[in-house]
Amino acid sequence: MKKIFENLLHYKSRIPVALLFMTAATICDLMLPTIMSDIVDKGIYLSDMEYIKRNCLYMFLVSLAGLVTVIIGRKITAEIVSGFCCDLRRMVFAKVNTMTFGEINELGTAALITRSTHDTETLGWIASIFCGNIITIPVLFIGGVLLSFSKDILLSLILLFFVPIVFVVVVLIGRKIEPLWRIADEFIDKQNDIMRERLRGIRVIRAFDKEDYEHDRISEATRKMAMNIIKSNVSMGVIAPLALFLLNFSVILIIYVGAFRMENGMSAVSAGDIFAVIQYVTLVMTSIMNAAFVIVMIPHAKVAANRIGEVVSANGYDDNLPEESIEFSGSVVFDNVTFKYDGASEAAVSNISFKIEPGQKVSVIGGTGSGKSTLVSLMLCFRMPTEGKVIYDERSTDTLSHKTVRRNISCVLQNSSIYSGTIKDNILMGKPDASDEEILEAAEISELSEFVRSLEKGFDHELNQSGKNLSGGQKQRLSIARAVIRNAPIYIFDDSFSALDFLTESKLRTKLAKKAEGKTQIVITQRVTSAMNSDLILVMDNGKLVDSGKHTELLERCKIYREIYASQTGGAK
Repeated sequence: MKKIFENLLHYKSRIPVALLFMTAATICDLMLPTIMSDIVDKGIYLSDMEYIKRNCLYMFLVSLAGLVTVIIGRKITAEIVSGFCCDLRRMVFAKVNTMTFGEINELGTAALITRSTHDTETLGWIASIFCGNIITIPVLFIGGVLLSFSKDILLSLILLFFVPIVFVVVVLIGRKIEPLWRIADEFIDKQNDIMRERLRGIRVIRAFDKEDYEHDRISEATRKMAMNIIKSNVSMGVIAPLALFLLNFSVILIIYVGAFRMENGMSAVSAGDIFAVIQYVTLVMTSIMNAAFVIVMIPHAKVAANRIGEVVSANGYDDNLPEESIEFSGSVVFDNVTFKYDGASEAAVSNISFKIEPGQKVSVIGGTGSGKSTLVSLMLCFRMPTEGKVIYDERSTDTLSHKTVRRNISCVLQNSSIYSGTIKDNILMGKPDASDEEILEAAEISELSEFVRSLEKGFDHELNQSGKNLSGGQKQRLSIARAVIRNAPIYIFDDSFSALDFLTESKLRTKLAKKAEGKTQIVITQRVTSAMNSDLILVMDNGKLVDSGKHTELLERCKIYREIYASQTGGAK
């Protein structure tokens, strides 16, 4: 929690200014009861209308000064808090981009979203208290007590009698609600996760008539979240009526004791003094209630800070090596590589060894779950081998910066990632400084140009988030165009032709072969027709490399390859 709030130090020059204005506003509030007391004792009691008018003007000016200072103080506080929340979100976003896939999977996407929104807002509320109420609470309390003592000691002691009672109740409530907030936040994560699943899989849910089941899932998460929030809010709700009861009870006692002493001439207390003490009681109780809510909200802030702390304290991938301006020749070697996901009982890939020569076209073929995409993650340094080494140009990836590796590889991943913006914007992600001619060439090679020409705005056609206004084939062709424009020494296509018809794929591969001549191409596929013309075919099954060679060789000796070939072609050679 301390580390999170260190971000407020970025505003250390502005926080004192906000505190100064809030202090001035509080002092103005403390002056008003004394002025009113004088009006009652010296103006109304003595029927001095001029004194009443003069002090009413004085009271108005003090109130106006309080209004102006509190507005300025709140404005500065709001700017500090918005900046603090912005810094937190930026910090979380930056950290997420450096987290390993294992760390992201452990926390979950839904939890990461909640931490950057709900938890950040909670800490922003605490930050606003720190920049404002942190000074008004003690000033109101101490000032109110001292000024009430200046009016009458006995009446002030009545006030002080009730203060410890409120604090004891607040502490007990604070200890009770901390676990409630923690559980509620966990179910907010779960609710967010279920909602994301529902939105992404709405067609499958409707196709299998599972809407009632999904409704029950989110209802249960919402019920448990609401139950814990209601319990915590009910516990917090005890504070206000209790404080109000004690406030009114203390006012009754003050009026009764004050009136009794005035009637019997036991002291020099006046009606104005009693009036002022009652107002100071109100101010002191206000400060106590504010302090109570701060104390009660601290557990909630602690939970939020710990949840954000889980993100920012994640180890992330270790990439402290300097980026090098080297260009790979295209050689890729897997030297007895084994990789096991965290918590998995078995390795995803085991004892993988092969060598790809510069300029070769290599296909990796196998069934679903055979480990093909894991090989891509290892090549791109998204994950590091549990055992063995991945080597580029005789250098292991553990001696190369991840940026150096990825700068030399142009990749189309299995799931096409399309971003909101124009078609041109998405292509330029591969090469931000590309010319219009390069964009046209990339679109032509990826068989995207005909589609672009059919659009009214061409390359300036706006795309929805995740490419919702594109078909699966259009998404893949756009992703391929983004990869082609980069002109890297190594190209990786991870099952990126699956949504294309055979004719489109054939045309695209012909153009791609010409563009990538002399470059290393690694194609991850389930189609035999996509692999059969490769220089080398790697056959994967259950995380193992069962065989490698050319198409004709594998047909003769590899049973798994023959089965894949027969299932897709009917066995015709």
